[in-house]
Amino acid sequence: MKSPTRWNSLRALTIASLCVTLSALGCARSRPPQTDAVLLAEGNARIEQMKADAQVTGRALVMRMLNSEGDDRTVDLLIISGGGDFGAFGAAFLRGWNEVEGDGAMPVFDAVTGVSAGALIAPFAFLGAPEDLLACENLYRNPQPDLVRTRGPLFFMPDNESFAEVPGLERVMRTEIDVERIRRIAEQGELGRALFVNTTDLDLGCLHPFELTSAAKLAGENGDYERVYQILLASSGIPGVFPSREIDGVLYVDGCITANILHGGVTKREQTPLYRFRQAMPDEPPMKMRYWVVLNNQQRSQPCVTQPTWPDVLARSVDVSVRASTITSLRHLYAHAEVSNLLGDGEIEVRWIGIPNDWRAPVEGIFEKETMNSLADIGYQLGKSRAAWNTEAP
Repeated sequence: MKSPTRWNSLRALTIASLCVTLSALGCARSRPPQTDAVLLAEGNARIEQMKADAQVTGRALVMRMLNSEGDDRTVDLLIISGGGDFGAFGAAFLRGWNEVEGDGAMPVFDAVTGVSAGALIAPFAFLGAPEDLLACENLYRNPQPDLVRTRGPLFFMPDNESFAEVPGLERVMRTEIDVERIRRIAEQGELGRALFVNTTDLDLGCLHPFELTSAAKLAGENGDYERVYQILLASSGIPGVFPSREIDGVLYVDGCITANILHGGVTKREQTPLYRFRQAMPDEPPMKMRYWVVLNNQQRSQPCVTQPTWPDVLARSVDVSVRASTITSLRHLYAHAEVSNLLGDGEIEVRWIGIPNDWRAPVEGIFEKETMNSLADIGYQLGKSRAAWNTEAP
């Protein structure tokens, strides 16, 4: 069997990333070194702040339920994975789902999380109006010619920060996620809703989810919206291939390196929103959480004959690794749901959707309009289908 049509491009990106790594012996841009003591202290402070932010979000969800009218205590969470140009599937799926009425209609999500391509989709999904979702889908259906642009034949030189740059992506992001949409994101945060995008903190070597409603609020207060854009670009910054982003003195890259889906699983029972709600309202019906997971990829890697050369083996291994870790994370979410249900703190339901395993790209390459429109067509039709969701763990 021949390699998938996308294979050569993935192979080239992987090799490019490795070349940048091997040649980065004297990068033009440098950052001042720090002692181990300083790095550990700063790292511990960031970890504690992330924990505190997660607790604030959990409490906000509980308060949102406590203040809700009627007996409906359902929290809906939308989880959008990475996938590069395959994000066309998720963007169109959400627009199709938004058109469903009655039973199976898209809820107003209490929280939305996104990683990499999912981080670019998440703000539009969070706002959720038809015009927001259509704008997001159009970004994928009509990719800009300079969406991704290589730095030329000497891309591997150590003076370059990355193999490629993303002028088109930076431009459309500022155009579509404009000041008005950022204002609306901040406004929804005041209602207790949350919007997270995952990044990878290279200095600390761990994931770093940014909560965007608070970032949007800060931007509105000080008039500086660049930090919001840098967070979104960091989440989709393929290491070595796309530029890394320095935010608040820390270097960040693609969130899929540490978690390709972000579902906010906690390790202690007493920290979960279900447990907190149960303790606060023991005589009320228990809280219910519904996770809606959109995978911008196929569940299984497309089969191919991998040649026994280091570029092919390396590229194939990276592809399999990201996909396998995503499925493992999804299975962890199902396990978390089962444990919570058995403990009686409340009810958790998990549903997921992904690109059909039998789909094949119509043309070779990445960020190709024909391929992205093929994915968008499939996503839109599945979004309109009430029977598209999977309820069992993969």
